[in-house]
Parts: sequence; structure tokens; C-alpha cells
Amino acid sequence: MATVQNPTGYGPRRGLIFDGDENKYELWVVKFLGYMRLQKLYNIFVPSGSESELDEAKNADAFAELVQCLDDRSLALVIREAKDNGRKALTVLREHYQGKGKPRIISLYTELTSLKKTENETITDYIIRAETAATALKAAEEVISDGLLIAMVLKGLPNAYKTFSTVVIQRENQMNFGDFKIALRNHEENEKCCRPAENGDNVMYVKKKFEGKCFKCDKKGHKSSDCWMKAENGATSARARHTIPRIAEQEETV
Repeated sequence: MATVQNPTGYGPRRGLIFDGDENKYELWVVKFLGYMRLQKLYNIFVPSGSESELDEAKNADAFAELVQCLDDRSLALVIREAKDNGRKALTVLREHYQGKGKPRIISLYTELTSLKKTENETITDYIIRAETAATALKAAEEVISDGLLIAMVLKGLPNAYKTFSTVVIQRENQMNFGDFKIALRNHEENEKCCRPAENGDNVMYVKKKFEGKCFKCDKKGHKSSDCWMKAENGATSARARHTIPRIAEQEETV
């Protein structure tokens, strides 16, 4: 989806445009129908059960609104089959981008069964990928149970989630997918909290450490106020008294 400026003031708010990407159709149609509800044209695209007759003028208005939200390729799909017919035009788009053809269904099943979380992918993005494929299959009237979806998501998790997977599999009561998502996100957050500091953090810690020399014991790494060999009653510590003669002797030898 792309957002364009609309200086004339006509057309959809914020210039909601569908760019022809099949993977974005589901999200786009939700936004488009939301906009149509604001325009009082929602029932043209989604008829109510009590509808007696389709208002042809409003149907044409709905078509006019729809075509302003389409890229050229999508527009070409509807102008010949459903010109001035908003309801039919949206149906044509749905059949094209969310069709029930066998090749598409096979492709969706392949996508779902081969799910694999990438190294830099968040759990949220990974779950969305799984849900998108499952929703598309359900829209094509395929039966996708929560148990199957959970199994596919678990299968694609890296070894770091092995303990979590074992706990889920061994549960006596099967989780629904909503509870599973919450548990998986909580596990990810817990892992982040318990994870040891990265090398970069350790480097920063070392840099913050005091690197000067204590003038009381002549050792590096701490200040005189933190020295464990503080002088008593203003006298020099035993370590300091012995250190100075040794240094002098070494200098004379040299």
C-alpha cells in the first residue's frame, strides 16, 4: 500500500492506494471498507441481510471511490467486468487476490508448513506470517485448526525455544492459538531479561572502570578513597613505607 498526496481534496482520505501486492490485499481491504463506512457506502460492498434493492446510484458512487484506490493493474481487472458496479468490482478483486484455485491453496499450504523464524525476525512478525497464511487458507474454505497452526509455528522456531516447545507439547490441555501467542511472547521477553550482557555492554562497563592510580598504595584500578590500605591516624600505610625504599634501591642499582 502506498500513500499519496491528494491536493484536490477528492478521493479517499490519506490517499489509500492498493499497489497490487497479493500479500497486502487482506490488510488493504479492511482499511478500504473502513473508509467506505465513513463514506456511508459500506452496505454497497457488504450488503445487509435486510437489503431489498441495490441503489444503483450509490453502487456507481462506490465504484468511483474504489477505482481511485487501485493501481493500474488492479483497475484493469475490474473496468471491463464491473464498470460502475462497486459491489461486483470488489468481488472481482477478492476472487483474484484471494482466490480458491488449487495452485494458490497448494502455495499457501507450502508457505505454512515450511515456516521458519529468521535470525533477526521478532516473534510478533513471525506469528503474523503464520496467521496470514492460515487466514488465507481459511478464506479459501480450508480447515486450519489451532492445533495445526501451533504445531507449524513450533516447528519453525530455533533451538533456543526447545524448552518452550517441549512444555507446550506436553500440556494436558491443548492451548488455543490466542493463548499460545501470549505464552510465546512472554517467553521471548523472559529470555531477553535473563540473557547475559552482550560483548558491547561489557566493553562499556570496562571503559567506565577507574583507570587511574591510587596515590596511597600505588596500584591502578581504584581511587584512594576506596583503598583497602588506608593510613591510620594520618600515618603512611605499611605497604607505602616499604614501597618507597624499594623503589629508591632499584633506582640506585640502575
